[in-house]
Amino acid sequence: MRGLLTLVVVVAGCMGATASLAAAATPATPATPSTPATQPTINEKCQRLADTWRQRFDAERVTYIVAPPFVVAGDGGQQRLTRYLDHTIRASADALHRKFFDRARPSEPVLILLFESAESYKRLAKKWLGDDPSTPYGYFRRDNIMVMNVGTGTGTLVHELVHALIRPDFPGVPEWFNEGLGSLFEQCTLADGDIRGLENWRLPALQRAIRDKKLRPLGEMIEDGEFYGDKHVGLNYAQARYLLMYLQEQGKLAEYYQKLRADQAEDKSGLKTLEAVIGPKSLAEFEHGWRSWVLELKIQR
Repeated sequence: MRGLLTLVVVVAGCMGATASLAAAATPATPATPSTPATQPTINEKCQRLADTWRQRFDAERVTYIVAPPFVVAGDGGQQRLTRYLDHTIRASADALHRKFFDRARPSEPVLILLFESAESYKRLAKKWLGDDPSTPYGYFRRDNIMVMNVGTGTGTLVHELVHALIRPDFPGVPEWFNEGLGSLFEQCTLADGDIRGLENWRLPALQRAIRDKKLRPLGEMIEDGEFYGDKHVGLNYAQARYLLMYLQEQGKLAEYYQKLRADQAEDKSGLKTLEAVIGPKSLAEFEHGWRSWVLELKIQR
């Protein structure tokens, strides 16, 4: 989960065989200049964003790559930055668009700041954005900026990338699904253009809660409008993640996402859509099987 290899790549905890995406590390083909009658292209917007940030990057010896819809910057040097772009960001984004986010792509640039240490992560988040990060790993801001401490590994990079890409595709996505899908791909495989979640560090706490009969029902978690509330937030992430992983293993996750997106006006929480996708099983039958499945899982070493 922590490293990057040339042929077998561990990406955000995602492993997959991949070739170098050389085009991702080269400047984008110049777009036709916009005119007063047209909107700027995403290429133009990304270049303007890079120009706006260039002085700050230069002052901190941060390198950057313009790769629409992303502007990726980091303090680990150009070669390392290119590997992050090729093997993590581009590979994951392509797989996510292919599997889930097929309706809309970002029309505004996504700035991804990759810091190699906790020191630079905290210092530049404060200096550039006025932030005091509440997490040591990274976060996604509402202004389309991802701030990442890749010194802890790249797991959170794909998690936050999910948030950046789902925003234009499904603006009304329920919080539990958004966080569940991001968490699912903290540990994953990337192969043949597909992305699949694997067991990760969130599993033991979920298994313990099931064994101790302290885990609330799936329906209650899904319909709770306070996903981030202190009382349940830790288990909420784990419960949402492994619910989506169970659907993935049954071949129903992409179908559920598409129906949830289509039916969002009538089913804001996604519970009714889940019941339709798992039919003819009842939710109680489905949850019984899900809990038994969770208890059998083991983190692969």
